Amino acid sequence: MPSESEMMGANSSTTDAAGPVSLRNKVFAVVIALQFVLVLVNGSTTMALPGIRDGLGATNSELQWYASIFALTFALVLVLSGRLGDLFGTRRLLMIGFAAIVTSWILSAGSPNIYFLLLARALQGIASGVTAPQLSAMIQRTFTGHNRTRAFSVFLMFAGGGFMLGQLSAGALTNANLFGAGWRWAYLPFIPLGVIVWLIAAKVLPATMPGTGGQLDITGAAVLAVVAFFLMFPLIQGRNAGWPIWILLMLACSLPLFFAFLRYERNLVRRGGDPLVNPILFAIRSFRIGNIITLLVGLLSAAGPIYLILTIQLGFDRNPLQAAILTCPMPFANMFGSLAAAPLLRRYGRGAVVIGATLNGLAAGLVLFLDRVGAGEFKAVHLVPAVALLGFALGISIAVTIAFVLSEVPHEYAGAASGVQATGLQLAGAIGIAVIGVAYWGRIGGSDSLSAYIDGINAVMWISIGLAIVQAGLVILLPRHKSGPNEEFQLVDPELLVMPDFHGDNV
Repeated sequence: MPSESEMMGANSSTTDAAGPVSLRNKVFAVVIALQFVLVLVNGSTTMALPGIRDGLGATNSELQWYASIFALTFALVLVLSGRLGDLFGTRRLLMIGFAAIVTSWILSAGSPNIYFLLLARALQGIASGVTAPQLSAMIQRTFTGHNRTRAFSVFLMFAGGGFMLGQLSAGALTNANLFGAGWRWAYLPFIPLGVIVWLIAAKVLPATMPGTGGQLDITGAAVLAVVAFFLMFPLIQGRNAGWPIWILLMLACSLPLFFAFLRYERNLVRRGGDPLVNPILFAIRSFRIGNIITLLVGLLSAAGPIYLILTIQLGFDRNPLQAAILTCPMPFANMFGSLAAAPLLRRYGRGAVVIGATLNGLAAGLVLFLDRVGAGEFKAVHLVPAVALLGFALGISIAVTIAFVLSEVPHEYAGAASGVQATGLQLAGAIGIAVIGVAYWGRIGGSDSLSAYIDGINAVMWISIGLAIVQAGLVILLPRHKSGPNEEFQLVDPELLVMPDFHGDNV
């Protein structure tokens, strides 16, 4: 029989192992809850535009800014906030960012006019840009290998579910117009929920230690913000403004400014400084090639869904609730696609990227096929299978791409790397909406007929097929990742997670 000391040693070992696992599960549950609440509101606001137009007298241009100013301000702060989390603590930035998000919801719900609402929406974008990299960094620092992929898959699954629930709830509540609140129901139900989740996070989330010391690269942050603004603003405003020369000049200057930013960062490293984005990240092949694929996935994930939704709402003349019901299979299928990413990546490695790209192409092809078969009898409900397949494909593509981009990133750069990838997705989405929108609206012209909108969505689908082919072709440049199927969940580094001092002692 084992001695008492041996038994005590075994029990101690079990306790030590259970402690980090229990902490990890609590952290992961809170991160999922925060993300779920965030995307609830993101989904609900997509259904609020008609109500904002009627309730606040907003013009079409102002409605476009309501949708776009979030993307602009979100992209401006992503990389900076990721680096701030690396330097000063992920938990601190996360709590500040989420508190600001809830504040923006309160301001939005009480907006007396469209201009106040746009300012509140800008605050929501900035606060979300502060929060998003911290959520990704929490997961990256907590899990490793295929377990990290599974964690991101579950994370994205709940994001898809939250978006779907937000669409459906906002569509129903705004249509019901309870107490005359109208579009404000896109925010009101989620304010108390956000406060509750924030309080839980404040109690549960550990204080992550900064990855590195050093100072913040203010110059690099300013230059990168200018790059993002010079790229995003023309894409948002260009079509409405008629593409004047100054808009085109801004767009043209964004690329040389970006190369100037990279050169400045390299020189800063040579001088022994602390860069905003360390060039060492781009020396990592999985990070470099993975971010190129991220741009393609961003183009697909923004342009395809938004123009399908517009076709259903405008071409088939469906109200917000009907559109939400018809398009909810997309985020629902996205949940399952995110879950499927981990086993696909474990079994096929980089081939999982090809699977996601192939399914994206098949979804686009299905829309084209339905148009041909419909022969004048094409109805909105016929798009539901393609909408669901697209959601499933994007769930796989996004989760797998995140796994590759962050797979070899050093822990001390987790926040900055997450910010770079999230910025890439956001910029690609804006580019996709603007550039692919030229093909969509160009085919529609000034017509309000269903056939014109179907011509427009067909053009988008052909572009999506081309992007999917390029995405699949880039896979040969990705490194091969092999790992055992029985890999355990584990903390990347237990010292990165330090419990807050609730009772006078660190637990």
